[in-house]
Amino acid sequence: MDTYLLIKAWIQRFHYVIAMVGTALVFITMFITTSDVIGRYFKMPLPGAMEISELALGVMVFLGWAYTQGEKGHIAIDILFERLPRKVKNILDIIIPLFGLTLMGLIGWRAIGFAMDCKSSHENTVDLGLPVWPFKLMIFIGALTLCIQLIFDVIEALQKCRES
Repeated sequence: MDTYLLIKAWIQRFHYVIAMVGTALVFITMFITTSDVIGRYFKMPLPGAMEISELALGVMVFLGWAYTQGEKGHIAIDILFERLPRKVKNILDIIIPLFGLTLMGLIGWRAIGFAMDCKSSHENTVDLGLPVWPFKLMIFIGALTLCIQLIFDVIEALQKCRES
């Protein structure tokens, strides 16, 4: 059990770090957008600001998935769960993360192929000519880290079922 807790703590720390990368991108995007808007008033907009903002937005979302799940920050509908018997709640606490694990596994599997197709076709952004594949690879990384977190959620739900 000590190894499990050590691995879980390391994974949570990793999720936190990648979420902070996404948070840093929020500030970078705010700075770029502000600079672009101010530059428009002086007839000197920032070239590629829209492209950078679009690419960064995707990275922000995908890198925050696992951390948000670990903090139980995703939206949940408690109204239905309050009225259910404890055993049914425990079963749903296992089934829902398993469904999410399946869905995110499929998304991650498709995303890695999607990113590699972009890499092999040398797809670049229009204005700045940035390669697109690293940004599409973030979908895979986000889905993978969320899958890892969902595995921990299933393990904890199984432990809770065993205890009750």
